[in-house]
Amino acid sequence: MERKVDFARDTALKILKEVNHDGKYANMSLKQHLRRARFNDRDAAFITQLVYGTLERQLTIDWILGMFCKSKVTNPWVVNILRMGCYQIVHMDRVPDSAVCNESVKLCKKYANKTLAGFVNGVLRNIVRNKEKIEVPSKETDIAEYLRLTYSYPAWLVKKWIEDYGGDTAEKMLMPAGNDDYITIRVNRCRTSKDELKLLLADMGIEAEDGLFMQAEALRIGSVGDIERNRLYREGLFTVQGESSMLVVHLLDPQMDEFILDACSAPGGKATHLAERMGNRGKILAWDVHPQRVDALKRNVQRMGAVIVEPQLQDASSFQADLKERFDRVLIDAPCSGWGVIHKKPDIKNRITMDGLPALYDVQRRIITNCSRYVKTGGVLVYSTCTMNIDENQGVVEAFLNDNPLFEPDDFSDLLPEKLNDSIVKAGMIQLIPSRDGVDGFFIARLRRTG
Repeated sequence: MERKVDFARDTALKILKEVNHDGKYANMSLKQHLRRARFNDRDAAFITQLVYGTLERQLTIDWILGMFCKSKVTNPWVVNILRMGCYQIVHMDRVPDSAVCNESVKLCKKYANKTLAGFVNGVLRNIVRNKEKIEVPSKETDIAEYLRLTYSYPAWLVKKWIEDYGGDTAEKMLMPAGNDDYITIRVNRCRTSKDELKLLLADMGIEAEDGLFMQAEALRIGSVGDIERNRLYREGLFTVQGESSMLVVHLLDPQMDEFILDACSAPGGKATHLAERMGNRGKILAWDVHPQRVDALKRNVQRMGAVIVEPQLQDASSFQADLKERFDRVLIDAPCSGWGVIHKKPDIKNRITMDGLPALYDVQRRIITNCSRYVKTGGVLVYSTCTMNIDENQGVVEAFLNDNPLFEPDDFSDLLPEKLNDSIVKAGMIQLIPSRDGVDGFFIARLRRTG
Protein backbone atom coordinates (compact mmCIF):
# COMPACT_ATOMS: atom_id res chain seq x y z
CA MET A 1 0.00 0.00 0.00
CA GLU A 2 1.37 3.40 -1.05
CA ARG A 3 2.07 5.75 1.87
CA LYS A 4 0.33 9.13 1.86
CA VAL A 5 2.21 12.19 0.72
CA ASP A 6 3.44 14.68 3.28
CA PHE A 7 0.66 17.28 3.55
CA ALA A 8 3.02 20.22 4.07
CA ARG A 9 5.06 19.41 0.95
CA ASP A 10 1.85 18.70 -0.97
CA THR A 11 0.58 22.17 -0.06
CA ALA A 12 3.88 23.85 -0.98
CA LEU A 13 3.80 22.08 -4.35
CA LYS A 14 0.26 23.31 -5.06
CA ILE A 15 1.30 26.87 -4.26
CA LEU A 16 4.36 26.68 -6.52
CA LYS A 17 2.24 25.32 -9.34
CA GLU A 18 -0.32 28.11 -8.88
CA VAL A 19 2.41 30.77 -8.89
CA ASN A 20 4.57 29.44 -11.72
CA HIS A 21 1.88 28.14 -14.05
CA ASP A 22 -1.47 29.68 -13.08
CA GLY A 23 -0.27 33.26 -12.63
CA LYS A 24 -1.16 33.67 -8.94
CA TYR A 25 0.88 35.82 -6.56
CA ALA A 26 2.90 33.85 -4.02
CA ASN A 27 1.85 35.85 -0.97
CA MET A 28 -1.85 35.53 -1.81
CA SER A 29 -1.70 31.83 -2.67
CA LEU A 30 0.31 31.04 0.47
CA LYS A 31 -2.09 32.98 2.69
CA GLN A 32 -5.12 31.20 1.19
CA HIS A 33 -3.66 27.71 1.67
CA LEU A 34 -2.40 28.34 5.20
CA ARG A 35 -5.76 29.75 6.29
CA ARG A 36 -7.73 26.96 4.65
CA ALA A 37 -5.84 24.11 6.34
CA ARG A 38 -4.96 25.87 9.64
CA PHE A 39 -1.45 24.40 9.89
CA ASN A 40 0.45 24.54 13.15
CA ASP A 41 3.28 27.08 13.36
CA ARG A 42 5.99 24.54 12.54
CA ASP A 43 4.32 23.26 9.38
CA ALA A 44 3.33 26.78 8.30
CA ALA A 45 6.95 27.90 8.66
CA PHE A 46 8.18 24.87 6.69
CA ILE A 47 5.71 25.50 3.87
CA THR A 48 6.62 29.19 3.78
CA GLN A 49 10.33 28.39 3.57
CA LEU A 50 9.76 25.80 0.84
CA VAL A 51 7.67 28.17 -1.26
CA TYR A 52 9.69 31.36 -0.86
CA GLY A 53 13.03 29.56 -0.86
CA THR A 54 12.26 27.71 -4.08
CA LEU A 55 11.00 30.87 -5.77
CA GLU A 56 13.98 32.88 -4.49
CA ARG A 57 16.46 30.38 -5.96
CA GLN A 58 14.35 29.19 -8.90
CA LEU A 59 16.44 30.57 -11.77
CA THR A 60 19.59 28.95 -10.38
CA ILE A 61 17.69 25.75 -9.54
CA ASP A 62 16.58 25.53 -13.18
CA TRP A 63 20.23 25.90 -14.22
CA ILE A 64 21.17 23.02 -11.89
CA LEU A 65 18.31 20.85 -13.12
CA GLY A 66 19.42 21.51 -16.68
CA MET A 67 22.70 19.74 -15.87
CA PHE A 68 20.96 16.63 -14.55
CA CYS A 69 17.88 16.28 -16.77
CA LYS A 70 18.67 14.66 -20.11
CA SER A 71 15.35 15.72 -21.61
CA LYS A 72 13.12 18.79 -21.21
CA VAL A 73 10.43 18.42 -18.56
CA THR A 74 7.07 19.91 -19.58
CA ASN A 75 4.63 18.55 -16.98
CA PRO A 76 4.07 21.52 -14.60
CA TRP A 77 3.65 19.27 -11.56
CA VAL A 78 6.90 17.45 -12.27
CA VAL A 79 8.77 20.69 -12.97
CA ASN A 80 7.81 22.06 -9.57
CA ILE A 81 8.44 18.77 -7.76
CA LEU A 82 11.98 18.83 -9.15
CA ARG A 83 12.47 22.48 -8.22
CA MET A 84 11.21 21.96 -4.69
CA GLY A 85 13.30 18.81 -4.29
CA CYS A 86 16.45 20.49 -5.60
CA TYR A 87 15.96 23.43 -3.24
CA GLN A 88 15.71 21.12 -0.23
CA ILE A 89 18.79 19.12 -1.25
CA VAL A 90 21.00 22.12 -1.96
CA HIS A 91 19.75 24.67 0.58
CA MET A 92 18.02 22.89 3.49
CA ASP A 93 20.72 21.04 5.41
CA ARG A 94 18.38 19.90 8.17
CA VAL A 95 16.15 17.96 5.79
CA PRO A 96 17.53 14.44 5.07
CA ASP A 97 18.23 13.92 1.38
CA SER A 98 16.55 10.50 1.52
CA ALA A 99 13.33 12.08 2.80
CA VAL A 100 13.42 14.66 0.01
CA CYS A 101 13.76 11.97 -2.66
CA ASN A 102 11.12 9.70 -1.16
CA GLU A 103 8.55 12.47 -0.67
CA SER A 104 9.19 13.82 -4.17
CA VAL A 105 8.54 10.38 -5.64
CA LYS A 106 5.24 10.12 -3.75
CA LEU A 107 4.18 13.54 -4.98
CA CYS A 108 5.03 12.57 -8.55
CA LYS A 109 2.98 9.38 -8.32
CA LYS A 110 0.03 11.43 -7.07
CA TYR A 111 0.19 14.21 -9.66
CA ALA A 112 1.84 12.47 -12.65
CA ASN A 113 2.65 8.74 -12.96
CA LYS A 114 5.07 6.02 -11.84
CA THR A 115 7.30 6.40 -14.90
CA LEU A 116 7.90 10.07 -14.19
CA ALA A 117 8.29 9.24 -10.50
CA GLY A 118 11.25 7.05 -11.43
CA PHE A 119 12.68 9.88 -13.50
CA VAL A 120 12.31 12.33 -10.58
CA ASN A 121 13.95 9.86 -8.22
CA GLY A 122 16.91 9.42 -10.55
CA VAL A 123 17.44 13.15 -11.10
CA LEU A 124 17.26 14.07 -7.42
CA ARG A 125 19.51 11.22 -6.26
CA ASN A 126 22.03 12.24 -8.90
CA ILE A 127 21.98 15.78 -7.49
CA VAL A 128 22.50 14.37 -3.99
CA ARG A 129 25.60 12.49 -5.16
CA ASN A 130 27.05 15.47 -7.01
CA LYS A 131 25.86 18.58 -5.15
CA GLU A 132 29.33 19.37 -3.79
CA LYS A 133 30.62 19.56 -7.38
CA ILE A 134 28.11 22.19 -8.51
CA GLU A 135 29.98 25.47 -9.06
CA VAL A 136 29.00 28.74 -10.67
CA PRO A 137 31.51 30.54 -12.93
CA SER A 138 34.05 32.66 -11.05
CA LYS A 139 33.52 36.37 -10.58
CA GLU A 140 36.74 37.12 -12.44
CA THR A 141 35.81 34.96 -15.44
CA ASP A 142 32.27 36.26 -16.02
CA ILE A 143 30.87 38.69 -13.45
CA ALA A 144 27.39 38.79 -15.00
CA GLU A 145 27.03 35.00 -15.02
CA TYR A 146 28.53 34.76 -11.53
CA LEU A 147 26.02 37.28 -10.15
CA ARG A 148 23.10 35.75 -12.07
CA LEU A 149 23.66 32.28 -10.64
CA THR A 150 24.91 33.28 -7.19
CA TYR A 151 21.85 35.44 -6.49
CA SER A 152 19.40 33.80 -8.92
CA TYR A 153 18.31 36.78 -11.03
CA PRO A 154 17.42 37.16 -14.73
CA ALA A 155 20.52 37.65 -16.87
CA TRP A 156 19.16 40.79 -18.55
CA LEU A 157 18.46 42.47 -15.21
CA VAL A 158 21.92 41.64 -13.85
CA LYS A 159 23.52 43.10 -16.98
CA LYS A 160 21.36 46.24 -16.75
CA TRP A 161 22.34 46.85 -13.14
CA ILE A 162 26.03 46.33 -13.95
CA GLU A 163 25.73 48.85 -16.80
CA ASP A 164 23.77 51.37 -14.70
CA TYR A 165 25.56 51.08 -11.35
CA GLY A 166 28.80 49.12 -11.85
CA GLY A 167 29.62 45.61 -10.64
CA ASP A 168 30.13 46.33 -6.93
CA THR A 169 26.89 48.27 -6.46
CA ALA A 170 25.02 45.79 -8.65
CA GLU A 171 26.09 42.98 -6.33
CA LYS A 172 24.85 44.94 -3.30
CA MET A 173 21.50 45.34 -5.04
CA LEU A 174 21.31 41.61 -5.68
CA MET A 175 22.18 40.63 -2.11
CA PRO A 176 19.29 39.76 0.23
CA ALA A 177 18.36 42.30 2.88
CA GLY A 178 19.21 39.92 5.71
CA ASN A 179 16.19 40.88 7.82
CA ASP A 180 13.52 38.59 6.45
CA ASP A 181 12.92 37.03 9.87
CA TYR A 182 11.30 40.27 10.99
CA ILE A 183 8.04 42.00 10.19
CA THR A 184 8.09 45.79 10.37
CA ILE A 185 4.99 47.46 11.73
CA ARG A 186 3.95 51.08 12.14
CA VAL A 187 2.40 52.21 15.41
CA ASN A 188 -0.87 54.09 14.99
CA ARG A 189 -0.05 56.96 17.32
CA CYS A 190 -3.60 58.28 17.09
CA ARG A 191 -4.66 55.23 19.10
CA THR A 192 -1.67 54.18 21.18
CA SER A 193 1.98 54.94 21.88
CA LYS A 194 4.98 52.90 20.83
CA ASP A 195 5.79 51.97 24.42
CA GLU A 196 2.21 50.95 25.17
CA LEU A 197 2.05 48.82 22.02
CA LYS A 198 5.30 47.10 23.01
CA LEU A 199 3.71 46.14 26.34
CA LEU A 200 0.52 44.90 24.68
CA LEU A 201 2.55 42.80 22.23
CA ALA A 202 4.68 41.45 25.09
CA ASP A 203 1.48 40.30 26.83
CA MET A 204 0.86 38.19 23.72
CA GLY A 205 4.38 36.78 23.83
CA ILE A 206 5.53 38.93 20.90
CA GLU A 207 8.86 40.69 21.30
CA ALA A 208 9.26 44.05 19.59
CA GLU A 209 12.32 46.20 18.99
CA ASP A 210 12.72 49.67 17.55
CA GLY A 211 13.06 50.18 13.82
CA LEU A 212 16.35 51.00 12.13
CA PHE A 213 15.75 54.70 11.46
CA MET A 214 12.02 55.49 11.72
CA GLN A 215 12.26 54.97 15.45
CA ALA A 216 9.35 57.20 16.48
CA GLU A 217 6.83 54.86 14.86
CA ALA A 218 8.50 51.69 13.55
CA LEU A 219 8.78 48.39 15.41
CA ARG A 220 10.26 45.11 14.26
CA ILE A 221 8.59 41.94 15.48
CA GLY A 222 9.28 38.26 14.93
CA SER A 223 7.02 35.87 13.05
CA VAL A 224 3.49 35.90 14.47
CA GLY A 225 1.71 33.63 12.01
CA ASP A 226 -1.26 35.27 10.28
CA ILE A 227 -0.84 38.83 11.48
CA GLU A 228 -4.24 39.91 10.18
CA ARG A 229 -5.83 37.69 12.84
CA ASN A 230 -3.97 39.52 15.61
CA ARG A 231 -6.41 41.42 17.86
CA LEU A 232 -4.21 44.54 18.06
CA TYR A 233 -3.93 44.61 14.26
CA ARG A 234 -7.69 44.27 13.85
CA GLU A 235 -8.23 47.09 16.35
CA GLY A 236 -6.01 49.37 14.27
CA LEU A 237 -3.26 49.87 16.84
CA PHE A 238 -0.69 49.07 14.17
CA THR A 239 -0.34 48.15 10.53
CA VAL A 240 2.29 46.28 8.55
CA GLN A 241 4.51 48.79 6.77
CA GLY A 242 8.20 48.88 5.90
CA GLU A 243 10.42 51.73 7.03
CA SER A 244 11.13 52.74 3.42
CA SER A 245 7.42 53.28 2.92
CA MET A 246 7.22 55.28 6.16
CA LEU A 247 10.12 57.43 4.96
CA VAL A 248 8.09 58.47 1.91
CA VAL A 249 5.48 60.12 4.14
CA HIS A 250 8.19 61.54 6.41
CA LEU A 251 9.83 63.29 3.44
CA LEU A 252 6.48 64.59 2.19
CA ASP A 253 6.23 66.16 5.69
CA PRO A 254 2.44 66.64 5.90
CA GLN A 255 1.08 69.33 8.21
CA MET A 256 -2.21 69.62 10.08
CA ASP A 257 -5.16 71.15 8.21
CA GLU A 258 -3.58 70.67 4.77
CA PHE A 259 -5.30 69.29 1.66
CA ILE A 260 -3.28 66.33 0.38
CA LEU A 261 -3.58 63.92 -2.56
CA ASP A 262 -2.32 60.34 -2.33
CA ALA A 263 -2.60 59.55 -6.02
CA CYS A 264 -1.83 55.79 -6.12
CA SER A 265 -2.97 54.92 -2.64
CA ALA A 266 -4.10 51.30 -2.21
CA PRO A 267 -3.84 49.42 0.05
CA GLY A 268 -3.57 52.54 2.19
CA GLY A 269 -0.42 52.31 4.28
CA LYS A 270 0.78 55.77 3.29
CA ALA A 271 -2.69 57.36 3.38
CA THR A 272 -3.32 56.20 6.94
CA HIS A 273 0.22 57.26 7.87
CA LEU A 274 -0.50 60.73 6.48
CA ALA A 275 -3.66 60.94 8.58
CA GLU A 276 -1.79 59.85 11.70
CA ARG A 277 0.99 62.40 11.09
CA MET A 278 -1.66 65.10 10.63
CA GLY A 279 -3.47 64.17 13.84
CA ASN A 280 -6.56 63.45 11.72
CA ARG A 281 -6.85 67.16 10.94
CA GLY A 282 -7.14 68.23 7.31
CA LYS A 283 -8.28 66.26 4.27
CA ILE A 284 -6.68 63.51 2.17
CA LEU A 285 -8.00 62.22 -1.14
CA ALA A 286 -6.78 58.65 -1.67
CA TRP A 287 -7.07 57.35 -5.22
CA ASP A 288 -6.70 54.01 -6.90
CA VAL A 289 -7.72 52.91 -10.38
CA HIS A 290 -8.78 49.34 -9.45
CA PRO A 291 -12.15 48.81 -7.69
CA GLN A 292 -10.97 45.83 -5.62
CA ARG A 293 -7.95 47.80 -4.40
CA VAL A 294 -10.19 50.72 -3.44
CA ASP A 295 -12.19 48.24 -1.35
CA ALA A 296 -8.98 47.17 0.42
CA LEU A 297 -8.09 50.83 0.90
CA LYS A 298 -11.47 51.53 2.51
CA ARG A 299 -11.05 48.60 4.91
CA ASN A 300 -7.64 49.80 6.04
CA VAL A 301 -8.79 53.40 6.43
CA GLN A 302 -11.67 52.23 8.62
CA ARG A 303 -9.50 49.85 10.65
CA MET A 304 -6.92 52.55 11.35
CA GLY A 305 -9.49 55.24 12.14
CA ALA A 306 -8.12 57.58 9.46
CA VAL A 307 -11.25 59.74 9.36
CA ILE A 308 -9.77 62.46 7.13
CA VAL A 309 -8.99 60.01 4.31
CA GLU A 310 -11.53 59.83 1.48
CA PRO A 311 -10.91 56.78 -0.75
CA GLN A 312 -11.93 57.31 -4.38
CA LEU A 313 -11.92 55.24 -7.55
CA GLN A 314 -9.84 57.48 -9.79
CA ASP A 315 -7.19 57.22 -12.50
CA ALA A 316 -4.15 59.27 -11.47
CA SER A 317 -3.21 59.80 -15.12
CA SER A 318 -6.57 61.39 -16.00
CA PHE A 319 -6.90 65.15 -15.35
CA GLN A 320 -9.59 66.45 -12.97
CA ALA A 321 -9.97 70.12 -13.84
CA ASP A 322 -11.78 71.02 -10.60
CA LEU A 323 -8.69 69.97 -8.62
CA LYS A 324 -6.15 72.06 -10.53
CA GLU A 325 -3.63 73.69 -8.14
CA ARG A 326 -5.77 72.75 -5.12
CA PHE A 327 -3.39 70.59 -3.08
CA ASP A 328 -0.73 71.60 -0.59
CA ARG A 329 1.09 68.32 -1.14
CA VAL A 330 0.78 65.47 -3.64
CA LEU A 331 2.16 61.98 -3.11
CA ILE A 332 2.72 59.66 -6.07
CA ASP A 333 3.73 56.14 -5.07
CA ALA A 334 3.89 55.10 -8.69
CA PRO A 335 3.18 51.66 -10.14
CA CYS A 336 6.60 50.14 -10.80
CA SER A 337 8.59 46.98 -11.50
CA GLY A 338 8.93 46.21 -7.78
CA TRP A 339 12.61 45.26 -7.97
CA GLY A 340 13.22 46.76 -4.53
CA VAL A 341 10.94 44.25 -2.77
CA ILE A 342 12.04 41.07 -4.54
CA HIS A 343 13.45 39.80 -1.22
CA LYS A 344 9.85 39.81 0.06
CA LYS A 345 8.15 38.81 -3.19
CA PRO A 346 10.62 36.52 -4.98
CA ASP A 347 8.09 35.53 -7.64
CA ILE A 348 8.60 39.01 -9.14
CA LYS A 349 11.97 38.06 -10.61
CA ASN A 350 10.57 34.89 -12.19
CA ARG A 351 7.85 36.78 -14.04
CA ILE A 352 9.46 40.10 -15.02
CA THR A 353 10.61 40.70 -18.59
CA MET A 354 12.16 43.60 -20.47
CA ASP A 355 9.19 43.80 -22.83
CA GLY A 356 6.78 45.50 -20.41
CA LEU A 357 9.15 48.21 -19.21
CA PRO A 358 8.58 50.88 -21.90
CA ALA A 359 4.82 50.84 -21.25
CA LEU A 360 5.49 51.12 -17.51
CA TYR A 361 7.77 54.14 -18.02
CA ASP A 362 5.00 55.78 -20.06
CA VAL A 363 2.43 55.25 -17.29
CA GLN A 364 4.79 56.72 -14.69
CA ARG A 365 5.50 59.80 -16.80
CA ARG A 366 1.82 60.39 -17.49
CA ILE A 367 0.97 60.12 -13.79
CA ILE A 368 3.66 62.54 -12.56
CA THR A 369 2.84 65.03 -15.33
CA ASN A 370 -0.88 64.91 -14.63
CA CYS A 371 -0.64 65.01 -10.84
CA SER A 372 1.81 67.91 -10.91
CA ARG A 373 -1.07 70.06 -12.16
CA TYR A 374 -2.83 69.60 -8.83
CA VAL A 375 0.00 71.14 -6.76
CA LYS A 376 -0.35 74.72 -5.48
CA THR A 377 2.40 77.24 -6.05
CA GLY A 378 4.87 76.63 -3.23
CA GLY A 379 3.47 73.13 -2.72
CA VAL A 380 5.36 69.84 -2.58
CA LEU A 381 5.24 66.79 -4.86
CA VAL A 382 6.83 63.51 -3.77
CA TYR A 383 7.39 60.75 -6.33
CA SER A 384 8.33 57.30 -5.02
CA THR A 385 8.71 53.73 -6.23
CA CYS A 386 9.65 50.42 -4.63
CA THR A 387 12.20 49.65 -7.30
CA MET A 388 15.89 50.05 -8.13
CA ASN A 389 15.80 51.12 -11.76
CA ILE A 390 17.29 54.40 -12.93
CA ASP A 391 14.83 54.57 -15.84
CA GLU A 392 11.81 54.43 -13.51
CA ASN A 393 13.36 56.67 -10.88
CA GLN A 394 15.83 59.42 -11.77
CA GLY A 395 14.90 59.00 -15.43
CA VAL A 396 11.21 59.75 -14.88
CA VAL A 397 11.87 62.63 -12.48
CA GLU A 398 14.56 64.28 -14.59
CA ALA A 399 12.45 64.03 -17.76
CA PHE A 400 9.58 65.65 -15.85
CA LEU A 401 11.81 68.46 -14.54
CA ASN A 402 13.13 69.15 -18.04
CA ASP A 403 9.56 69.60 -19.29
CA ASN A 404 8.22 71.45 -16.24
CA PRO A 405 10.39 74.43 -15.24
CA LEU A 406 7.90 75.44 -12.52
CA PHE A 407 9.19 72.51 -10.43
CA GLU A 408 12.63 71.99 -8.93
CA PRO A 409 14.28 69.41 -6.63
CA ASP A 410 13.62 70.26 -2.99
CA ASP A 411 16.39 69.53 -0.51
CA PHE A 412 15.21 67.23 2.29
CA SER A 413 18.46 66.80 4.21
CA ASP A 414 16.90 68.36 7.32
CA LEU A 415 14.17 65.69 7.25
CA LEU A 416 16.37 62.70 6.47
CA PRO A 417 17.52 60.31 9.23
CA GLU A 418 21.30 60.71 9.54
CA LYS A 419 21.89 57.00 8.86
CA LEU A 420 20.66 57.47 5.29
CA ASN A 421 22.88 60.35 4.16
CA ASP A 422 25.00 58.02 2.02
CA SER A 423 21.89 56.92 0.10
CA ILE A 424 21.25 60.34 -1.47
CA VAL A 425 21.82 60.10 -5.23
CA LYS A 426 21.45 63.85 -5.90
CA ALA A 427 19.63 66.87 -4.49
CA GLY A 428 16.10 65.92 -3.49
CA MET A 429 16.48 62.24 -4.46
CA ILE A 430 17.36 59.12 -2.48
CA GLN A 431 17.76 55.45 -3.45
CA LEU A 432 17.55 52.84 -0.70
CA ILE A 433 19.19 49.44 -1.26
CA PRO A 434 18.09 46.46 0.89
CA SER A 435 21.50 44.93 1.64
CA ARG A 436 23.07 48.32 2.40
CA ASP A 437 20.24 50.06 4.25
CA GLY A 438 18.46 47.04 5.77
CA VAL A 439 15.08 48.02 4.32
CA ASP A 440 13.09 47.69 1.09
CA GLY A 441 14.64 49.19 -2.03
CA PHE A 442 12.76 52.46 -2.48
CA PHE A 443 13.41 55.58 -4.54
CA ILE A 444 12.03 58.89 -3.27
CA ALA A 445 12.18 62.32 -4.94
CA ARG A 446 10.85 65.52 -3.36
CA LEU A 447 10.01 68.41 -5.70
CA ARG A 448 8.60 71.88 -5.03
CA ARG A 449 6.45 74.02 -7.30
CA THR A 450 8.06 77.45 -7.45
CA GLY A 451 5.66 79.29 -9.72
